[in-house]
Amino acid sequence: MKKRLMTAAVMLSVMLAACGQGKAQASTAAAAESSAETETRERDDILTGGWSANQGSLLPEDNADAMKAFTAAVEGMTGYKYEVLAVLGSQPIAGTNYAYLCKGTAVVPDAEPSYLLVNVYEDLDGKAELRGTRELLPAAAAGMTAAWKYNSGDSAPQVNPAVQEVFEAALTGKVGSVYEPIAYIGGAGEPENSYTLLCGNRAVPNADRSFCLRTVQRKADGSAEVLDTEKLELGTELP
Repeated sequence: MKKRLMTAAVMLSVMLAACGQGKAQASTAAAAESSAETETRERDDILTGGWSANQGSLLPEDNADAMKAFTAAVEGMTGYKYEVLAVLGSQPIAGTNYAYLCKGTAVVPDAEPSYLLVNVYEDLDGKAELRGTRELLPAAAAGMTAAWKYNSGDSAPQVNPAVQEVFEAALTGKVGSVYEPIAYIGGAGEPENSYTLLCGNRAVPNADRSFCLRTVQRKADGSAEVLDTEKLELGTELP
C-alpha cells in the first residue's frame, strides 16, 4: 500500500514538473514572439516614417548634419550647381532623407535659375546621394496671362521690399493661420502683378510649422490679395 502511495506521489510530481516546464516554455515563446513583433514594428517605423518639417532654424549653417549629407551627395557634380537656401525637413528611413529648398542653375552662359525642392538620402554608413528634385512652379501660374518667371536675384524677402509690402498687405485683417515668408520664388508681371513666396505656415502661433507656396497680387486699386496657397509636400515623389 505504501509503495502504491509513493509511486502515485512520484508520478504526480513528475506530471506537475512537466506541466510547469510546459508553461515556462509557453511563456518564453510568447515573450519571444512579443519581442519579435515589437522589433518588427520599430523597424517598420524606421522604414516608413513620415516627413518631419524642420521646427528650428532653416539656415544651412545651423543644420550641419543635413549640409554634410548634401555636400557629399553633390560632390563631383558637373554641369549644374545647387545653392541651398533652407533645410526644410527630414525623414527617418533606414538612414535619413533630407529636404532642401535650393536655387539651381545650369553651368552655361546666361542661365536662368530655378527654385527646387531637393531630396538627399544618407544611409546608415554616411554615404549620401541625390534622390530627387521638383521645380517649385506654383499651381497659380497656370492661370496667369503674363509670363511667370523665377526670381533671379536675392531670394530673401527682406531685401525685396516691394514683394514684402504686397505680401503683408495681402494678409492685413486675415485671422487664423500664421504665415512666415521664407523665400521669394518668382512671379508674373502685368496684368497680374503677382509674387509667389515659400512660406512657413502655422495653424496658430507656436503650432508646428509646415510649408506652402503662397501667391499674392497687387490689384489695380493698390490693394493686395492672396491668389493661391499651395501646400508643399517635402518628398519629391508626389502621390
